[in-house]
Amino acid sequence: METSNSHNQGTGNLSIDNEDVLLPESDCTTGGARASIYRLYETKIAALTRKNRVLEGQLAAAFIGREAAEKNVSSALKSRQEMEKKLVDTVREMELLKEKLACVELAQEEANSLSNIVHSDNLRLEHDVAFLKAVLDDTQKVLVIILSEAMS
Repeated sequence: METSNSHNQGTGNLSIDNEDVLLPESDCTTGGARASIYRLYETKIAALTRKNRVLEGQLAAAFIGREAAEKNVSSALKSRQEMEKKLVDTVREMELLKEKLACVELAQEEANSLSNIVHSDNLRLEHDVAFLKAVLDDTQKVLVIILSEAMS
């Protein structure tokens, strides 16, 4: 029985996978052997096709996972950039607050200095008032004495 499959002609022996089974083509049961070989190859091709589909599914899942990971990395980088910007803004705000604090401290020192000057002036004025009261009292006593002598 001869087939029109030209790639099987002239091979002499066919090797099945890695097994050491050799089938001669000129055997009297060539038709049965070929049918058996075709079934074996169809079975192997079907298994390989299923395995290929599984691998394609795994590859598709890996691509989806990779895309998700890339999105996560992109999101993380964006969040990092936003946090770095917020950090820079916060550092600037802290510097401004430090400057304001230095100005407030300087104003507090000036206020304390002015308060000390006012207190010192108040003490001097109190002494001056006390001295003037004493002078007035002495002057009134002298006037009373002068008036009482003049009237007598």
